[in-house]
Amino acid sequence: MDAVRELANEIKARTNPAAYSPMFGKIISLPELKIQIGRNAFIYADDVKLTFDIHETRPLERGGMEYVNLGKEVVLLPYSDDNKFIAVGVVM
Repeated sequence: MDAVRELANEIKARTNPAAYSPMFGKIISLPELKIQIGRNAFIYADDVKLTFDIHETRPLERGGMEYVNLGKEVVLLPYSDDNKFIAVGVVM
């Protein structure tokens, strides 16, 4: 009977979804959105839904424009098993 209980516990542990928690990444490329998570994981525009203007720009004194959020840390909420995320905002 202990073996059956142990097997049931293993099956239950594998079918439970992973804990939901926010993640942090770094915006490393704009306007073609590329966010780095950890050392070797990257997500792109097709993987992210935005809740703010990640492509926000401001004028430079010498002319031209710069991306305000480039190089900043961004808060990401996972929302599916297919590595999709909601970008909530940047860390100030």
